[in-house]
Order: sequence, then C-alpha cells, then structure tokens
Amino acid sequence: MNRLVYERFGSRKGLLLFFYHWLFALVGGYSKFAAVSPKGDQRLVFVCSGNICRSPLAEVYARSLGKEAASCGLHCGDGFPADPRAREFALQQGLSLEDHKTVNVKDFEFRETDLVVVMEPSHITQFVEKTSKNYQLVLAGSYCQKPYPYIHDPFNTCEEFFTHCEQRVMEAVRGICA
Repeated sequence: MNRLVYERFGSRKGLLLFFYHWLFALVGGYSKFAAVSPKGDQRLVFVCSGNICRSPLAEVYARSLGKEAASCGLHCGDGFPADPRAREFALQQGLSLEDHKTVNVKDFEFRETDLVVVMEPSHITQFVEKTSKNYQLVLAGSYCQKPYPYIHDPFNTCEEFFTHCEQRVMEAVRGICA
C-alpha cells in the first residue's frame, strides 16, 4: 500500500493534498483560476516553489511549442541549475534545461499582460503576497485532459512519481498551448 501511495502521490501528505484540492475544485473553489485561453502573443510565466523541476520544464516545453515563456520560483535563490532529474527528464523529451538558472519571483520582471501559471493552489496566495500585483493567475493542472488543481512538487519523491509529475506538467503545457 505504501509503495502505491509513493508512486502515485509522492507521499501520504501528497495523497491528502491531492484529494483535498480535487474535492475543493469539484465544488467550484478554484473556478476563478481555471483554464483560460491565452491571447496569441501573451507571455506564459510558470511559477512553482523552487524553479528547479516543474516550472523550468513548463517553460522550455512551451517555448518548443512556439509560445513566449518564462519561469520563476516562490522559494528559491537566484542562479541555481535545474534539478538533475528534471534535466534528465527534459533530455528524454528532446528538451534541454542545461542553461536554466533559477529566478526568485521577487527578482522576476513581470509584464502586466503575463498569464501567470502556478502549479499548486497554495502558490496563488504566496504569489499575490510576494508580488502585491494583480496578474491573471491560472492553475496549470486545469489545462490537463482531466483537470487537476494540484500538480505536486516532485522534488524528494521516488523516481516513478517524479516522472508522473513532470508528465503532468507537460500535459498541462500542451493544453495551454493548444
């Protein structure tokens, strides 16, 4: 049972967070942050916690699909490389994170027209607190075929779940760029 939880949800906490956010979404709790169609020339800015796994992958994948994209993190320093597993996953997808350097959300230069794409519902509040600006915010998982409001942070998870999370990020980007 534990193995199934770790491979599908990352941890017991991840399982609880997944179902909590899924239920909250079912009753419309995240409808304000659901998928919207980005304008043709609108820059996509992907935001996650550390800017080393989810958001850099989303950025390079969106760029490979012809979109202007950038990424930053809520809880990171500036100038660090992407996670080694994220770099390896990206290479397997024909993408490269070799030049990626982390950028903290406080140091990122946003544009008023940016579509800010966060990975978890908690990122919405954290983003607003750190930027104190009113940007258009959406949840990345709302663009998946089966919408999920919560794309778990794969850092410190088993290999199977890491891959699962990164695949979900790519699915979300395909939905945004469709």
